[in-house]
Amino acid sequence: MSDLKISEAGTVQFPMVKHAVEIGWTPLTPEVAKQKRGGEAGMLLRDELEAKLSEFNPWLSAEALRSIIETLDAIPATVDGNREMLMWLRGERGWYDEAEKRHRRVQLIDFGNPDANEFHVSWEWTLKPPARKGNRADVMFLINGVPVCIVEHKNPKDGDAIERGIKQLRRYEIETPELIGAPQIFNVTHLLDYWYGVTWNATRRDMARWKQTPDEAYRFAVQAFFERTDFLRTVQHWILFYVQDGETRKSILRQHQRRAIDAIVARCADPTKNRGLVWHTQGSGKTFTLLTAAKLILEQKERFQSGTVILVVDRTELEGQLKGWVERVLGEMQNQDIAIKRANTKAELQQLLDADFRGLIIAMIHKFEAIRKDSSIRDNIYVFIDEAHRSVAKDLGTYLMASVPNATIIGFTGTPIANTEQGTGTFKIFGTEDEAGFLDKYSIKESIADETTLPIKHVLAPSEMTVPVDRLDKEFFELAAAEGVTDIDELNKVLDRAVGLRAFLKADDRVAKVAAFVAEHFRENVLPLGYKAFVVAVDREACAKYKQALDKLLPPEWTEAVYTENAADVVDRPLVAQLQLSDEREEDVRLLFKKADKEPKILIVTDKLLTGYDAPLLYCLYLDKPMRDHVLLQAVARVNRPYVDKEGIRKQVGLVIDFVGVLRELKKALQFDSSDVDGVIEDLDLLMKDFLEKIAKASVDYLDAGEGGDADERLERLVYGRFLQPEPRKAFFEAYKDIENLWEILSPSKELVDHIGTFKRLAQLYATVRNAYADKIGFVADLAYKTRQLVEQNATQDGLGLLTKSVTFDVKTLETLRLDKGSDEGKVFNLVRGLQKEIDESADAAPVLQPLKDRAERILKDLENRNTTGLAAMDLLAALAVEKDAASQAAKDTGLTPKAFAAFWALQDNPAMKKSGLDALELAKEIEKLLARFPNAQVNPDEQRQLRASLYRPLISLPNEARAHLVDLIIVNVLSQ
Repeated sequence: MSDLKISEAGTVQFPMVKHAVEIGWTPLTPEVAKQKRGGEAGMLLRDELEAKLSEFNPWLSAEALRSIIETLDAIPATVDGNREMLMWLRGERGWYDEAEKRHRRVQLIDFGNPDANEFHVSWEWTLKPPARKGNRADVMFLINGVPVCIVEHKNPKDGDAIERGIKQLRRYEIETPELIGAPQIFNVTHLLDYWYGVTWNATRRDMARWKQTPDEAYRFAVQAFFERTDFLRTVQHWILFYVQDGETRKSILRQHQRRAIDAIVARCADPTKNRGLVWHTQGSGKTFTLLTAAKLILEQKERFQSGTVILVVDRTELEGQLKGWVERVLGEMQNQDIAIKRANTKAELQQLLDADFRGLIIAMIHKFEAIRKDSSIRDNIYVFIDEAHRSVAKDLGTYLMASVPNATIIGFTGTPIANTEQGTGTFKIFGTEDEAGFLDKYSIKESIADETTLPIKHVLAPSEMTVPVDRLDKEFFELAAAEGVTDIDELNKVLDRAVGLRAFLKADDRVAKVAAFVAEHFRENVLPLGYKAFVVAVDREACAKYKQALDKLLPPEWTEAVYTENAADVVDRPLVAQLQLSDEREEDVRLLFKKADKEPKILIVTDKLLTGYDAPLLYCLYLDKPMRDHVLLQAVARVNRPYVDKEGIRKQVGLVIDFVGVLRELKKALQFDSSDVDGVIEDLDLLMKDFLEKIAKASVDYLDAGEGGDADERLERLVYGRFLQPEPRKAFFEAYKDIENLWEILSPSKELVDHIGTFKRLAQLYATVRNAYADKIGFVADLAYKTRQLVEQNATQDGLGLLTKSVTFDVKTLETLRLDKGSDEGKVFNLVRGLQKEIDESADAAPVLQPLKDRAERILKDLENRNTTGLAAMDLLAALAVEKDAASQAAKDTGLTPKAFAAFWALQDNPAMKKSGLDALELAKEIEKLLARFPNAQVNPDEQRQLRASLYRPLISLPNEARAHLVDLIIVNVLSQ
């Protein structure tokens, strides 16, 4: 394709651009893009947008076209503004048609005909909004002139690319929100991996790796994601806005969700099949999947003949998620003219079926009891049954299927199919029309590999607290096997019969012992990590007892007991009634528990919150209630949600402390196919084995500094010798982080005592190397919490920080450093760090110093790549130091203010200035006067426009293009933050 020459520079720096051009995206150079968007303050390609608006909406007048573009341009750069922009892109917003005297939908994108749209990709997209700091995106994708995807391209040699990309996006939110006002999708790539997510409120948990097979190259991943038809589907269907805990958030569906939705919609359109089973493991976004599938069916009125979707939920789901963020998603559906009804009673459900209602019906499974047979014999009714393994239990499934005999019924489950009578029944009901037994499957192992969920580790509590094996077998496993346990209510019925077992579990002396263990373990193992915990008690009375016991050991505000209410408690169980939370307090507790800086830290539960409650901060589950199969999997899955805290430290695993002993024999507790639950929960001892192997290897690989010299010299030789190049640093950082993650999980532990010294030296070396090559210094770099406490105790005494100094960047200091002992490489890094510190601390001097810093960075890069020596790098820095000293002296000599001097320094050697005979110093003095006239130009758009206009006057003798360039240059220097 000859057009590739247009983007040659971009394809060298950003291979993504080349790959996108190969599949039909048109490249725009930064210069052309800037011209089309009216300068660096604009985001929309106005000519492209106007042309497509006119083509798709011929009824719009020229004035209406301009007004719509101005409306889009004025949408606030907020998450709610971003949602508004998506609604415009999807054709969900209207404009008044003067000719027909009515409002009509405005089409910005032709989703049905991809070739009718203009797909552009540009790079080095710089945005400098008035009165706000500017920023630059690496790559920007646009459809019909509107930015839709922003990409950060990271160096594959550097570690933590995804974390750094997310941090950059959050920085845009704060510094230049206009840069992500329109784009809906956010990508991070470093040629080896390709990650995708959404703009606004982005966290590590919101990012997903684009899955590809090992033999598929980076080019394939880019072209698969940006294939134009599929990308339009992403914009049209796969982005969701919702409200969670009072905050507007957004999400993009992952590949397994998209695959399942397509399979569900296809099954519902297939006249030859009317059953299907979707197993997507706990925590993988099952609710979003089924709601989006319902939305697509109901939107396609012609294809599905204005069908009806019945969403069948259980009580727990309805009270939990449907009261929260799902309300917003349902509201979005209603905005699309999709009727939604809740069947709150059996009579209401019967009435809706009798009335031939078209749209979405939400009903609990027990509302189908005694619903009349053949209430609706239409074949365009589609029943989605959530938690199908328990919803079709007993006769309720029979009533449902009899009431809508020709319906297509799709079962959804978050747990595998059990090797029990009930489990096999679920399989027979939903899975018989698919050879594999599933319409779609997303296993636990896949979810962990994709980082959608975390692995779970378990450890058995001390033997004096656990239930004897014989007693557990006789009083729980045998009873549960006979009864069948698919939900918490059925489990509680089994436990009601296990009188002796319940008495054992909540005996006062045992409750006191378990509470003491929990309090100590929480303080030492969970609290230092900043995480939270559940105590799962056998019944409501046990919950109340644990609350009382823990209040004696921990601050009372740290714990709350959350359980169902019973009117008889006041008489029969006064302690339970006394500690019962009001509805309002329970709602607050559910919300506060999800916040790291709020109490409570521990929730004591038995029936509520064990399904449908998503709290990523939840790390440890103290299990003191016998469970098995689905209920056990659902309960332990509460701790498998990924979480990244504000310092970027990631939760690595979920932890279960088993006080009952149900996890002694996993095959007995989880009667599923072994391939389905393989790796779902593993013994913590496996992590200890892994730690011991890795720390032994790291000690040999990294802690041998060789012979000769004192301790500081050996450390310096190690830091600036072995780790000078980025690749060895990255390998060490990754090896260390693996070890540190294990330490954070396992400590404190008696098995670690002999390894404290080795681990501490590794942590100190890590912090030293990070600091040695960092722009800014922090003694403990990015050490995790328990590790940081260990290292901070005597960091300075052990040499940490001796090599990582920030020194003044000037000629005098440089010459003094030459005489000091130590490596030239270390001196070079310290000098450049000193220059960065000066820029950080003196914003006024930044315009003068930044070009010097950029050149110093290139010297560092050559040093890291061994293209130059430490000695030669010192000589090159010496030349820069002479320039810096000259600038400092010139600033004093001219007597200009810092901002005016920044303009003078940038203009003094400008060719256009010299050619025209303009005096840079005289112009700087004029700039100084203008800055005094417009003191608020940095934050006031009107003053900035007046300042810009006034700058043209002293430059009137220059050609137009040169004059505009110089005005831009001056503005950048005098208004930079």
